[in-house]
Amino acid sequence: MRQLIADSGSSKTDWRIINEDGSIQQLKTKGINPYLIPGNELLDSLKNELSEIVKIEFDIIHFYGAGCGQSKNKAKIKSVLNSIFKNSKVLVEDDMLAAARASCLNQLGIVCILGTGANACFYDGKSITQKMISLGYALGDEGSGNYIGKMILKAYLENELSEKLQTAFKNTFPEVTLENALENIYQKPYANRYFAQFFEFVLLHQKEKYCFELMTDAFQQFLEKSVLKFDHHQEYPIHFVGSVAFHANSIMRMVLNKNHLTAGNFMESPIAGLTLYHKNQNS
Repeated sequence: MRQLIADSGSSKTDWRIINEDGSIQQLKTKGINPYLIPGNELLDSLKNELSEIVKIEFDIIHFYGAGCGQSKNKAKIKSVLNSIFKNSKVLVEDDMLAAARASCLNQLGIVCILGTGANACFYDGKSITQKMISLGYALGDEGSGNYIGKMILKAYLENELSEKLQTAFKNTFPEVTLENALENIYQKPYANRYFAQFFEFVLLHQKEKYCFELMTDAFQQFLEKSVLKFDHHQEYPIHFVGSVAFHANSIMRMVLNKNHLTAGNFMESPIAGLTLYHKNQNS
């Protein structure tokens, strides 16, 4: 059986091909968020980006993506993939199940996504039984890259950073002015990606009091909105998937310890774990 597996966030999509002999191929494309991309635009984009594999016949395609928890978005992605891969069975699930399968395989655990966005769930080894209320980048996403990026950008534009950080931010992002920022946020698409780009600045300056406290407070807010609301949250490991938790894992571990929680796995991307999961399911 030849399988195609995709894990898509707002910023990038990782693809893996599991061939019949067990060998694995990989490629990467832009992020796919069905809330933000019209179906016709998504179809054209994927046809172009997947041009090297569109002629391959897959028995099954497993697509996991941000925003794919909603039935309308699932249908949109499935329709697009069916248009490209006409003879393949297409299964579409949300990125939360991808993180759970990659982190836990068939074990129980609490799984969190902290990348461009934020989400969390309790996984019983087969399915998700509890899930946080995720309000997206405009109303929620505490602890995520776009949330932390939004906070540092706001502080910079309002001239509330220390002189050292204010200067460092200006030197790092000389194009960012009030006019430029407002245009990117309110007039251009993908404001969440725009905010998220500033997380790396916070991470780079994490020894500065403001940046350290910004991440610490954001992670605490995330736990309060998600993990701490789950039943028996102190009995299971807390796994994390996503670039923010992965690169700031020392701070997250500190916040977990403060809340008497057990740290589990930290993965930058779930794609390797997902590939192992589906390879095992097929063996």
